[in-house]
Amino acid sequence: MNLKKYLGKAIRQFISPGQEQAFRQLQFETRAARQHRQGLRNVKKKGLARPSKINIGSGAVLKPGFLNVDLSPEADLCLDLRRSLPFEENCCEMIFSEHCFEHFDYPGPIGKLLVECLRILKPGGRISFSVPETQWPVSDYAAGYDAPYFRACRERGWHRGCITRMEHLNEHFRQGGDHRFAYDEETARKILSEKGFVHIRRREFDPALDSEHRRIGSLFMEAYKPDRCES
Repeated sequence: MNLKKYLGKAIRQFISPGQEQAFRQLQFETRAARQHRQGLRNVKKKGLARPSKINIGSGAVLKPGFLNVDLSPEADLCLDLRRSLPFEENCCEMIFSEHCFEHFDYPGPIGKLLVECLRILKPGGRISFSVPETQWPVSDYAAGYDAPYFRACRERGWHRGCITRMEHLNEHFRQGGDHRFAYDEETARKILSEKGFVHIRRREFDPALDSEHRRIGSLFMEAYKPDRCES
């Protein structure tokens, strides 16, 4: 047994599971703060304060023509998206996000992020995003194990290890604790409107914009920052 594993086993004998979880969260937050500070330095160093297109929560899926932003070090710019965005007002034509917003608590943190998105968008600028579609699994639950949603889970390998319908629902809502909130169109419209967006609509899958593996099971939404004449 190597030293790291030995120390980990020894420590777990003296602390509770809750203390261990809190310690791991503290490690994550410490690392996130360090990465965010470096990201802020990179904004100044590389002249990234006025991006025209931003991909929020890109992870390793980098979109050409966009500034890909995520806490992941694989992104173009590493930032903690729970904090204020280091970009100038009215600088961005478009903000895109793919299966990211469900990882923020609702309504506080996601509301703050949307306010920041509105701030940096140009008047008339667009936000376009997808999140997991929640109406589908909830509607199909009562129809039984062979309903379309649960067949899709089996055929597409979603939620590996889940057998029962309730296991699949919990994985959809929680994803091992990574998912913080589940959306339907009504709720997406509500928070976008509350934060000042207009012309809110549900859109179709766009192969020029969206990843093919997100075509099924996603809710696609778009909205706009008001033009100056609408303000």
